Amino acid sequence: MKYLKILGIVLLVVVIGLLIFITTTNGEKTTFTPGPDFEYSGLTNIKNGQYTKRREYIKLKDGTQIAITSLIPNNQDKTQFPAILNYTPYTGSIVVPDMPWTDRMGSKYYTGKWGPDYETMSLRKINTFTTHGYAVIFADMRGTGSSTGHSGTFDPLIIQDAEEILAWIANQPWSDKKIGMIGQSYLGWSQFAAASTKSPYLKCIAPELIFYDLYTEALRPGGIYAQKWTHEYSEQTLEIMNRNLWNTSHDLTSFPSEPVIDEDQDGKLYDEIPVLVENDLGTYSDDMEYADGEERTNSPYVAMTLEHEKNIWPRDLGDKLLFINDSLEYYGEKTTQSVNSVNYLIHKLQETEIPVLLTGGFFDGFSRGIVQSFANLKNTNPVYLFMLPRFHLPEGLTLPYWELFDYTYNTHSDHFSTQLQFFDKYLKDADNGFENNKPVKIYTAFEGWKFYDSWPPENTTTVRYNLGRDKSLSTDITQDTLFSYDVDFTHSSSYTQKKINPQLMHRFADSIMLRNEHDKKCIVFETDNLSEAVTLTGHPIINLELSSNQVNADVYVYLSDVDSTGVVYYVTEGKLRAGWHKLYDNNENVENLYDVKPELPWHSYKKENYDPAPFENDSIVNLRFALRPHAWKFRKGHKIRISIAGADNENYEFNPSISPDNKLESCKPTTLHIHTGKTNNSYLELPVVN
Repeated sequence: MKYLKILGIVLLVVVIGLLIFITTTNGEKTTFTPGPDFEYSGLTNIKNGQYTKRREYIKLKDGTQIAITSLIPNNQDKTQFPAILNYTPYTGSIVVPDMPWTDRMGSKYYTGKWGPDYETMSLRKINTFTTHGYAVIFADMRGTGSSTGHSGTFDPLIIQDAEEILAWIANQPWSDKKIGMIGQSYLGWSQFAAASTKSPYLKCIAPELIFYDLYTEALRPGGIYAQKWTHEYSEQTLEIMNRNLWNTSHDLTSFPSEPVIDEDQDGKLYDEIPVLVENDLGTYSDDMEYADGEERTNSPYVAMTLEHEKNIWPRDLGDKLLFINDSLEYYGEKTTQSVNSVNYLIHKLQETEIPVLLTGGFFDGFSRGIVQSFANLKNTNPVYLFMLPRFHLPEGLTLPYWELFDYTYNTHSDHFSTQLQFFDKYLKDADNGFENNKPVKIYTAFEGWKFYDSWPPENTTTVRYNLGRDKSLSTDITQDTLFSYDVDFTHSSSYTQKKINPQLMHRFADSIMLRNEHDKKCIVFETDNLSEAVTLTGHPIINLELSSNQVNADVYVYLSDVDSTGVVYYVTEGKLRAGWHKLYDNNENVENLYDVKPELPWHSYKKENYDPAPFENDSIVNLRFALRPHAWKFRKGHKIRISIAGADNENYEFNPSISPDNKLESCKPTTLHIHTGKTNNSYLELPVVN
């Protein structure tokens, strides 16, 4: 009897918990409550938006059919609306066949809907946009989702398609011919792509978390292949997603795209998706089964999906693109990465003068790209920068960090309030004063929101911390000293239970990234306890004088904050293959690859400029490179630390001269010699806000 009572209490607690869960995810989850710095009178909290959903194909000039989901506002005095476009490779509209109630609970929590179909944007955003008189549009890129054809990642054809998609939207009877775009990561790149067509209908864009240069930020930061994220992103995200498979016996990380054609005309779309009955993540075959038990012949959904198997994924690019000027081949057409990157497309944006709202994350692998885009548009376009200490995906804002920074408001609300104000200004000509605000909004860790006119901020000075005796960081230059570090090739920058790092962009941190254990495999330099706080705002730069027993090597530098108890908090990082040590003039514009603002050290990454043996004959080589930008207050009593490694196991490839087969067990014993002092000085430069 005692155990039955206990069981009854447990069940009661579970039921109450479920009721609370359902209640809190039913309405209140769809509201926004911005902090005082981001209050906007035009933002109204909406619980239940009203819109009509349309699902259809548009046929491009080359015959490719693009799947479109249109969410058109209801109950409006107007009949024509501005549109907000999501141009996506991840499918804009998904369905889940045979969704069990547990998955429906998850769907309710994340989207506000019980399933089985929903759009891949937060329901609260959709509700708020549509209720405020915006049509929300999702377009699946060719070769993805429910669109036909095949494509390559950042394929030039995707750029051409954007112009036709924008024209189609503008010519719909519900359209007022004014279009804005929204979205992060790949959807951020697609906005630059669309804007580069100079379409007269595209009035503003709001890209988030996107690289400036495909080679140096995504595929090969510092000239070193980012193998882990490139392969996992291809194999565990894009490839699985665009197979459109639903397996009842396997927990897939993505859902099938919603079909466009109701083949059996039963008013349901989910049953047009084949259901795998065995634990098989392969491709479609003749023995497919369907949720309704009926057979399909010549299924358009299957035929469309099979075309996606010809796609070129990031893995295919990263494995082949050894140098920045290597040719890429997209289905017989050769090009270079430059025509696909923001740093090339941005020149066309400068000519359009289109307004741009840029959002980035200081813990994101593309943090440099966002601020570089701002710096290069500042003098030509109405451009705004919104930077958070966030990760890449899924939502990117990790609760432990907001608790650490003592942030009491909702950053989602802060960000969305800014986005809505931006779209109201440039799509509705609202007199809301958005253009009068300071264009740069940055969250500084342990200080809060800061507002500036430029990036880097105009009141920034550079403080130099020299590497010195006893592995110190000091503003004083000591006598000549030599430090030797035997590279530990097992060192890895993977953190927390999920083994994330800023370059694993489809994951997020489940706790704080700490370097206490990681730094045991590095050589470490740090300041004394700070007598006054130091506020980093900008791009830290490392300058190292190195030699080695090997002819070439890789160098990884991590900047951290050490608190009074010895806990080491990761702040930012940078890396460089020594073969790329030569510096180039910032003001050079080489084939539109570089229009480098702000003023940072940069390297060519061209095959003809690579030095395969920089350390040959005991040469001392200068390595100077920028770390990812950040805004972080090192508080009084804390220490500033840098840790230097020679490898990032699994995340990045090993230097080929040290491990020709890229295997840990093949790595040759490697020693890095760090020279510092008056003759060959090694130091860290921190941009500090006064």
